[in-house]
Amino acid sequence: MKRVLVTGATGFVGNEIVASLIKHGYTPVALVREGSESKLEHEAEIVNGDVLDKESLKNALKDIYAVIHLVGIIREIPSKGVTFENMHHIATKNMSEAAAEEGVKRYIQMSANGTRQNAVSDYHKTKQKGEEAVKAAGLDFTIFRPSLIYGPSDEFINMLVKFMKLTPVFSYFGDGSYPMAPIYVGDVAECFVKAIDNKAAVGMTYPLCGKKDYTYKQVLKLVAKAIDKNIILVPVPEFAVSFGITLFGKSSWFPITRDQFIMLTEGNVCAMDDAFNVLNVDRSDFFEKIDSYL
Repeated sequence: MKRVLVTGATGFVGNEIVASLIKHGYTPVALVREGSESKLEHEAEIVNGDVLDKESLKNALKDIYAVIHLVGIIREIPSKGVTFENMHHIATKNMSEAAAEEGVKRYIQMSANGTRQNAVSDYHKTKQKGEEAVKAAGLDFTIFRPSLIYGPSDEFINMLVKFMKLTPVFSYFGDGSYPMAPIYVGDVAECFVKAIDNKAAVGMTYPLCGKKDYTYKQVLKLVAKAIDKNIILVPVPEFAVSFGITLFGKSSWFPITRDQFIMLTEGNVCAMDDAFNVLNVDRSDFFEKIDSYL
């Protein structure tokens, strides 16, 4: 069977992609840091390597048919070298160049919706640099830019649930009208895996959004409904949140960072949905899905 190397395989999306690879008849090969193998939820070949050490990737790429590169972060820990620049740009540059040098042509890249040349957040700026590195490597690439990804073990929806269970009063920023189109993790995984042998997807950059747009307030109400919780929504002025982020945004206990605040209030919806037609992927209904597992 065709062996597909997956970076970030132990993460929320990575584990779902490993499962999808098995379902579609591929052999998943998980690139993991030594000692983190136990985080894999499904059977896969294991190879050790460090995406920040290009030479360590060469052995992992032997006899690999395609690469799915998922490594990314939502919060920086500079003291540990975990920065957007390292994890979104340098790691991607290393992986794409190593793949090209080892003769692996097919390459699927995880980026993010909102990635663009004139991005405001450092998160999106470094995702853009990662995309440029992939395009420069001479690979048969496909780049996916998912919106907010949700699922049973996600961070965002589960964080909302945690706070809602603590108190009936829930705050939101500004007027709460900023749009988002959450997409189910299983739908994202299907897109990545079905793209591997789809020639029409080569050289393409696809946004991935759920099939319906919501405002942030609507998402909060649907999550509360799914857990049978009556909540009172209270607006917090954006300037107050910005002030709090200025003071505490770099502290791990503070619930939101500068970049997360920027991206949330910018909105997170897609202008097109071509990928789902090209790859024949049906999208899940947001409320039906969260209601099934929350």
